[in-house]
Amino acid sequence: MGVEGAGLAYLVSSTSRAGMDHASLPSVLSYVYETALEHVCDDEDIDYPQLVTGVQQHVTGIRSADSDKTSSSSGATASNGRLGPAVVAVDRASVCGSFSYSSDNLTIESLGNFSSCRANVAVYTGKWMYECTVLTPGIQQIGWATIHCPFTAEEGVGDAPDSYAVDGKRMRKWSVKPQPYGEPWVQGDVMGCCLDLDAGTLTFYRNGQSLGTAYDRVRTMQPSLAYFPAVSLSHTERCMLNFGAKPFMYPVVGYQPLQSPPSTAVSQEAAYYCSCFTRLCLIAAADGQDGLVFGQAGASTAAARANSTKVDDLAVGVAATDQPQPQAVTAAGALGGLGYSASGCSPRTPAAALGPPFSGSVSLSSADIVLLAAVVLEPLQQLLVSHPYLIHSALLPVLGDAQRENEPQTSRQLQLMMQLLVLVWHQEFNSIMFTVLEALAYRCQISPLLVQDFPYTAGYPHLALAVSLLQHPRIMRLFVLHPDFMSVLEGLLTRKSPSPKDLQTLLPHVWWKGCKDETASEERLRASISIITTTLAKVEQRQYDMLELLLATPFHDPATATTSTRRDDDDDCALLVFLRFLLQKNRGALRDVPPPGLSESTVLMTTFFGLLRLLQPALQAACESGTGPLAAFPVAELLAAADAAAEASPVFDAPRLGGVVSHLARENSLSDLEKQPISVGPVQPPSRVGSTPDNSSSKPYASTVQNQQGTQQGSRRQQQRYVAPPALKDAWVPELLNTCMLLYCWRVGFNYKMIHTLSSSVASSSATLEDLDRMIANSPGGDPARAGTWLIGTRKVYHDELTRDVRLLTLLRVAFFSPGKQAALCNLTTYLATLVTTVSSIPPAAKPDTPAAGSEAANGQPSAAEGQPQQQPQQDGLASPSGNGGSSGEPHLSNLLRYLPVVYVEVIVDYLTASRRCDEQSIVLPSAAAAGSDVAVQGPQAYVAWLCGSLNDRRIANPDVQESLLQVCGLLLDQPTWRSLVEAQPDKAWELVGSLLQVFDSRLWHPASGVLLKVIKDCGFGHQTAASRSPASLQQVLLDSLEGKSPIAAADNSSIAVSLALGGSAAAVARSDQDPAVVAARTKGFLNRLFNTLNWTLTEFTVCVGDLHNLRGRRSILEAQNQYRRTGLMFELSVNFMRILEFVVVRGTQQAREPAHVAVSASGACSMLLAWHGFTCTASICCDALVICTGPGSLCCWAVSWLAA
Repeated sequence: MGVEGAGLAYLVSSTSRAGMDHASLPSVLSYVYETALEHVCDDEDIDYPQLVTGVQQHVTGIRSADSDKTSSSSGATASNGRLGPAVVAVDRASVCGSFSYSSDNLTIESLGNFSSCRANVAVYTGKWMYECTVLTPGIQQIGWATIHCPFTAEEGVGDAPDSYAVDGKRMRKWSVKPQPYGEPWVQGDVMGCCLDLDAGTLTFYRNGQSLGTAYDRVRTMQPSLAYFPAVSLSHTERCMLNFGAKPFMYPVVGYQPLQSPPSTAVSQEAAYYCSCFTRLCLIAAADGQDGLVFGQAGASTAAARANSTKVDDLAVGVAATDQPQPQAVTAAGALGGLGYSASGCSPRTPAAALGPPFSGSVSLSSADIVLLAAVVLEPLQQLLVSHPYLIHSALLPVLGDAQRENEPQTSRQLQLMMQLLVLVWHQEFNSIMFTVLEALAYRCQISPLLVQDFPYTAGYPHLALAVSLLQHPRIMRLFVLHPDFMSVLEGLLTRKSPSPKDLQTLLPHVWWKGCKDETASEERLRASISIITTTLAKVEQRQYDMLELLLATPFHDPATATTSTRRDDDDDCALLVFLRFLLQKNRGALRDVPPPGLSESTVLMTTFFGLLRLLQPALQAACESGTGPLAAFPVAELLAAADAAAEASPVFDAPRLGGVVSHLARENSLSDLEKQPISVGPVQPPSRVGSTPDNSSSKPYASTVQNQQGTQQGSRRQQQRYVAPPALKDAWVPELLNTCMLLYCWRVGFNYKMIHTLSSSVASSSATLEDLDRMIANSPGGDPARAGTWLIGTRKVYHDELTRDVRLLTLLRVAFFSPGKQAALCNLTTYLATLVTTVSSIPPAAKPDTPAAGSEAANGQPSAAEGQPQQQPQQDGLASPSGNGGSSGEPHLSNLLRYLPVVYVEVIVDYLTASRRCDEQSIVLPSAAAAGSDVAVQGPQAYVAWLCGSLNDRRIANPDVQESLLQVCGLLLDQPTWRSLVEAQPDKAWELVGSLLQVFDSRLWHPASGVLLKVIKDCGFGHQTAASRSPASLQQVLLDSLEGKSPIAAADNSSIAVSLALGGSAAAVARSDQDPAVVAARTKGFLNRLFNTLNWTLTEFTVCVGDLHNLRGRRSILEAQNQYRRTGLMFELSVNFMRILEFVVVRGTQQAREPAHVAVSASGACSMLLAWHGFTCTASICCDALVICTGPGSLCCWAVSWLAA
C-alpha cells in the first residue's frame, strides 16, 4: 500500500464509514462535509469555488431549520423578565468596600474588611441562574438581593430583608437571620444560584448537586422587587462569577443564564464546522508513519524530506505563517514542493491502487488538506471572534477529543489541527488559542477527583491538552508574552482539594491500628490509596512536563527589550520569570494578616515538587561525588546580602537562624573570605577514635575544591560526572534551590507539620476510643446496651473525629510521601544537612594583626583563640563541648551560619519528624555494622553530623529552631537504628551528650530533659541492671562526660590539628576535659540545675495536690480539668528528673566505688533536698549508700513512697 493511499485505507476501514463501497474523491468530500458534493469534483480535481458554495448552501439549510426555535443573541429585554444590558458584569457603582478585578471584570477579590457588590442586571420573573466559583474557601455570602439591600462594612447580601445568600464556610443560609444549611465548600467548588421567581423558591447547587431548597417564600411580582446577583466577601476572599458569558459547568434544567448565549442556529453552525474539521484531520492524520516536527522551514528542508508523508510536508509549511492569507496557503504548498495556486485546482499525483474493489482510487495531498480545511475554518474563525462563547462550547471539546484519543502522548490528529489553525487563522489565532488556554486553566481549578474516572480524572485531561498545545512553538510564544500569562499558568498548576464529603467518597473504607469496626478494611484502604496515588502521579507528571517546557522557552520581554536592565533577558527562561513573579506575589505569606493576592496553596506545592524533581541530578551529584552546580553554593551572595537591592528580594523577609538580617549586617558582618561559595561534598565515613580523618573533601570553600583534581578522590569525582537535565543551565540551579526553600517556608512546610499533628491526634483518639469501648463493655450487668447515653454519644463523637482524621492523614501521606517524593526529599535534606554542617564549621576570617584561626594549630600548637578555657569557665559552670559559642573562653567561628534562613533547618526537621510519624513509609537506615564500615551512608550520617553540631550552637538564636532540634533528637534516639548510628561515631556521641548537658542549663531544660531520658533509656528503677555496658553506648558516654573521660582526648596531634583548622572545637573540648577543674564545674553545674528543677517540680506538685483536695467541688469542670492536668504534668516531671538523678548517682557509683566528685556532689545535693522536704540525713552520706538501684533504698523507691504519702 502506498503512503498516499494510507488515508483512504483508514477511511474505508473505519466502522463509521462501512457503507462506503468506493473510496472516490467525491465520497470522501461528502463524508467530510456531510452533504452530497459529487458535482464539485471528480477523481482527479476539486473545484474549490463550487465546494465553498455547496458548503454554504448546506449551512444555510441548517440555519433555516432552526430559525423558528432560537432567539437572537443581541441580548434579553424586559419582555422576558430581565432588566439590564446584554453583557453582564459587576456594577462597580454598587460596590461597598474595595475589590480588585480581573481583565474580564468577572473575577473579584476583596481588599477591604467586608466588601459587597451587585451585577448590572436584575430579574423580576422567570427562572434564572448564575455560577460562582469559590477560589478561596473563606467567608463569602453568595446569592441575590434587591436594590434596597444596604451594603455596609459589616452587612452585605443576606443581612437585610429580600436578600438571600449562602455561606459554605459557616454552612449557613442568610436572610436577616442565619440558619444551618448546605455543605462545607472548598477551593474550586462551583456554586449554582438558581432563583425561581415563578414559584418563589431559591435553591443552591454545589458542583451540580442540589443542597436543597433554601427559601420557598421569596417575594415576587411587587414593585421594586427585582433581584440582582450579589456577593459579599471578607478580606482576601476571591471568587469568579459566570453570568452566561461562558457555558455553565453544571447547568440546571429549566433555568436560563442572565447573559444570553449565541442562538441555537449559530451554535449548530459552529458545531458543524468543527465536526467537518475533525473528520478531515482524522483522515489526514492517519496518512503518516512518523510523528510531526513543528517549526521546520526552508526549501532545503523540504527537499531533504522528499519522501515524507503528506502531514510532514504540511509541517514544512508552518514557516509561512507570518504571511497574510491567502498567501500563507500558497507558500505552504510551495515549500512543500507542490506548486499549486491557492485559487485554482490542485494537481494530484496518482497513487498506487488500494486493491480490489478500490482500484484506481486517489488520495488527498497536503494542498488538498490545507484548502479543504480553509473552507470550514475561515467561517468558523468569524463565528469564534464574534461569539467567544463558542470557543468553550464548540472548539474546546474538539481539541479535547483529539488529545484523548492518544493518551498519554500527543496525537497526530491534534498536531495536524494546530498546524492547520496556524496556517488558516493567521490573524486571530493568538487570541483564540489563549482563550482556549484560559478555559483549560479554569477547568484545572475546578476538576475534582472522581472515582468513576480513575485514573484520568482531576485536571489530567485538561493538563494533557494544555501541554500538547504548548509544545507548539507559536502557542508557547504567545502564551509567555501574554499579559495574563502568570495567572493562567497558576491555574494550570492548581489542583482542587477534596472536601470532607468528597474524601468520604474517595476513601469509603478506613482502617487504623486497633480498629474493630466491621466496615473497616485495611486491604480496601490500601487499594484506594493505590488508585489515588496513580491518579496524582499522572497529574503531577503533566505539570512537570509543563515546567520543563517553560524551562526550555527563552523569555524576551518586549517592555525591556530596548532598555538596559539589571539582568540580561537572554539568559532567562520563562520558568525563571514565573518563579520570580511567584516569589514576589507571595512575599507576605507569613504575615499575621496575609495580604490579598496570594497564590493558591496547591500552586506553591506543585511548583515546589516540580523544582525539586528538576534539581535531583544536581543534589545527587553534590552529595555523592561533590560535583555539579550545587557542589559550590553561594550562601553569602544569595542569603547574606543586606543592601537596597537585597531588600527587594523575597528572601530578605525570611527569618534567619541568628536574628533579623538588618541586625546581623550591622553586628555580624561577613569578611571577603566568608563571602566565597561554600563547597558541599559527600559526608566522610565514621572514623575510629584516634585516627586521622580524611578531610580532603571537607574544605569549606569552593576554591579549595578546584585544587583537588589531581588527587585520587578528584579522579573518582571525574568518573561520576553530573548530567544536567535538558535546557537547565548551571547558573540557574542555586536560584532554583533557594526558590524551593522559600516555597517550602510559605506553604509546603505547613502540610508536613499537619502530618505530624494528625498522626499524634490519630494516636490519641484511637487510645481514647479503646478506653471508651472498655468502659462500655464493663457497663452494669456486662450489657453494652445498658451503658449511659452520654457514653455512647461520646464514643460516636470520637469515632467520627478519628475517621475524619484518618482520611485526611491518608490523603496527605499519598500526596507528600509517595516513593518518588520521599526519595527527592531525602536527597534535598541530605544536601541541606551537609550544607549547614559545612557552614557551621567554617573558620573565622583572619584579622589584620592576628593570624587566621587554626594557623598555629596546624603546626601542633594551640592558638590564642582557645587560650585558657580552664581559667575562665562559664558563669554557669559548664564548658561548651561544641565550641560554637561566643564567649572569651571559646573559639570564634564564622558568622555565616547566622544568615541562613530558618527554613534550611526546618526542611530537615519536618522531614525527619514526619517520616518518623508515618508508620507505612519510614526512612530506611543502614545497620550498625554498615554504618561503621568505610562505605559512607550519606543521608543518615549527614543528619547525625548536622544534629550533633547544631544542637548547642549559640549562633542559632531562634528559640523555635532550638526547641525543634531537641524534639527531633528525641524522636530519632527512640529508634534503635538511629541510636546505633550515633553510637558508631564516638566523637558525635560525645558532642551530642555534651550539648545536651549544656542545653539543660538553659530555658530549654524541659525538652532537654526529655532527650536525656531517651539517652538513659532502659536504665534505672523498674529495669534490670545491665551486666555490662558497651563503651560506646550513650549511657556510658553520659557518665564519661561527667567524669571527664572524653574519647576525643585520645586522638593524636594530627586529628587535633585538623579540628583546629575547622574551628578548634574538638581540640578545645579535648584539652578542657583533661582539666579536673573544668570537669568538676561542669558536673556541679548540671547537678545543681537538676536538683533545683526537681525541687521546684516537687513543690509545685505538693501545691497542686493540696489545691485539688481543698477546692474540691468549688470549681467548674474546666478549671478542675486544668488543675488535674497541671498536677499530672508536675508529677511526670518530678519522676523524670528523679530517673535522671538516679542514673547519674547510682550508675556512676557502680562504675567507681571510690568517693568521686560525681558521687560527692550528688550525695550532698540529695541531703539538702531530703532535709528541705522534712527528711533528716547527715551531710557526709557515703556514696555506697546510694548504690542499690532496685532495693528499698533507691531514689526512685523513695520518690514513689514520698509522693504516695
